[in-house]
Amino acid sequence: MNERFVVLGVAPVRREWFRRVGRWANEAALPVEFVKCISVSEVISRLESGRPFSALLADASSTGLDRDLLDLANAVGCAPIVVDHGLVDRDWAELGARAVLPERFESGDLLAALEDNAYPIGRGETAEQHTAAPTDGPALGRVVTVTGAGGLGTSTVAMALAQGLAKHAERQPLLLADMALRSSQAMFHDARDVVPGLTELVESHRLGVPNAAEAARSIHSFPERGYDLLLGLRSERDWISIPARALSASWTTLMTQYQTTICDITGEFDGAAETGSNDIEDRNRLARMAAMQSDLVLVVGTQGAWGVHHLVRTILNLSSLGIPGSRILPVVNFGPRQPRARAGISSAIADLLSSRIADANDVPSPIFLPTRRHLESALRDGDPIPGALANPLANAAAALLGHTEPLLAAPNPEPVPVAVTPGSLGTWSEDDD
Repeated sequence: MNERFVVLGVAPVRREWFRRVGRWANEAALPVEFVKCISVSEVISRLESGRPFSALLADASSTGLDRDLLDLANAVGCAPIVVDHGLVDRDWAELGARAVLPERFESGDLLAALEDNAYPIGRGETAEQHTAAPTDGPALGRVVTVTGAGGLGTSTVAMALAQGLAKHAERQPLLLADMALRSSQAMFHDARDVVPGLTELVESHRLGVPNAAEAARSIHSFPERGYDLLLGLRSERDWISIPARALSASWTTLMTQYQTTICDITGEFDGAAETGSNDIEDRNRLARMAAMQSDLVLVVGTQGAWGVHHLVRTILNLSSLGIPGSRILPVVNFGPRQPRARAGISSAIADLLSSRIADANDVPSPIFLPTRRHLESALRDGDPIPGALANPLANAAAALLGHTEPLLAAPNPEPVPVAVTPGSLGTWSEDDD
């Protein structure tokens, strides 16, 4: 089989090394097929096309060259190699580059980098034969997510849970992360400065790997409640500034620094598989990632038909993500005090779930939180949340976490396009009924 290295190249206009590689390929001085790209957008389109590529040769000053692009290349088996001219101070190896070449490299240097990091491709081979195998992520901190429909007190429940678990943590670091589209933790904590926050933390991981001290600059401390706080998006439309792989790297940083993380997320989980829209999946990326990487998910509802309906619907949406019922804890906020009324709500939730999900019997019984008249004043004055709210949540969450194995908190890889075999979809003509 006639094998050669198929190399994608991207660089600013008139880069000398770019012309040299093209000349070496045309003169057969190297066993290389050099595919020139005019922009990073073209590189992404080619990487996602299904055609196999051996390596990506990218100039360090190329606009859009970041962690997401290097991770995408690695994910499809295309080894990223950066040509560094010394003007950009970045740790390319930490960002995902397999090798770094100086600007004035020779043909032997390029061939050695390709032989050490890339695979030659025979004509007729498919991309699947050169896709990098996924690796297991490290075992990291425990994650508890709180979600529900708007207006049900989800953010307050997340605060109460964080405060309650902080007492169980025995001085271990605990983080409350606001990852909702319509974030409200900044308001509840009276954060006058809404920066830095989630956006700045993710941006710091897009072009580098911040150390612990640098990452801590995005975190706010609330010692009176026993936890730290990561502020969320400043506007609902800011989801567009959260790239997938930079978010994954930020997630790993948080999980390595905190023993327990409480995530406050929006109860919307639709993705491309459900809607056919990648934009909707990107919009819901924060909620989907947090839910799928959680050891426990608290779903908040209220008493009454409307509150129970939204609680059950959120549980069904989580089940469609593959989250087992044993990791979902229903929480009825503003619940009734009478045992008979609570039993009725519990029975209604169980009946509605039993016909819709296979593991409905594994869903724990709901936790009922009473209405507290002084909660509003405590939030306004920055006082601790009443123990009548925090303690039941923390006790139930700690008990369930103690009976579940920790997840490997490495974010799930994005799906890779699959080639369609000609003829596998059948045929159709106007004569068919």
